[in-house]
Amino acid sequence: MIRHSLAGAILSLALLAAPALAQQAPSPEHLKAARDVVVSSGLAQSFDSIYTEFVAGVRQSVGTTRPELKKDIDEILASLKDDAEAKRNEIVDTSARAFAGKMTEPDLKEVAAFFNSPVGQRYNTFRPEVIDEIFTVMQPWSVATSNLLYDRFYAEMRKRGHQL
Repeated sequence: MIRHSLAGAILSLALLAAPALAQQAPSPEHLKAARDVVVSSGLAQSFDSIYTEFVAGVRQSVGTTRPELKKDIDEILASLKDDAEAKRNEIVDTSARAFAGKMTEPDLKEVAAFFNSPVGQRYNTFRPEVIDEIFTVMQPWSVATSNLLYDRFYAEMRKRGHQL
């Protein structure tokens, strides 16, 4: 699941990327606009599942083998929530800086306006499902495409008299 979340984040970044702009230090307003894009685009939500999945993993691995520790496990996991939120904010800020380094403040405001619009919100509603569908077909497609290209490459090399 983390793979899907991170892959979704990467795909979202790729879909929103624009030509690089020469900027040294974006203004606070520029960073705010970039952060709005990260949040309104749903990219920030991609980072939310990391803590949830961590909690589920700990409860599954430790909680099932040591059920007598449930109270301590729950208390410790709850105490880690603030740390997880701080780390989430860190990657949101890093993502915002990446956008601010690539896009102008006016462009970022337009992108955020799109994601805050009804159609942008619908896009965000369906984006996780679409990403899951893409990943379902991506692995076999990647293998098939690679095999096709290798077969054609070797056939062309044979036509030119090369045996590999």
